[in-house]
Amino acid sequence: MDLKSEKARELSKREVFLELRKYIQEQIDLSNRKMMEEENFSLPSWSEYQAYQLGFQKAFLKLYNQLPDQGELNE
Repeated sequence: MDLKSEKARELSKREVFLELRKYIQEQIDLSNRKMMEEENFSLPSWSEYQAYQLGFQKAFLKLYNQLPDQGELNE
């Protein structure tokens, strides 16, 4: 969901955080799938590719961990 859309403006703070957490988790999962694709193991710069993906995941995990989970939110 585009958080700048009209529909998003109607979301509660809890719903926005849930959307953000969902998006971040999807990006981490996508990165994990990319790392495991067999064709990527034959890349000449495979180690650099893996390092990039791991850095990508680490950045998203840091952001994910900064967002309150639904149990911590008060509307």
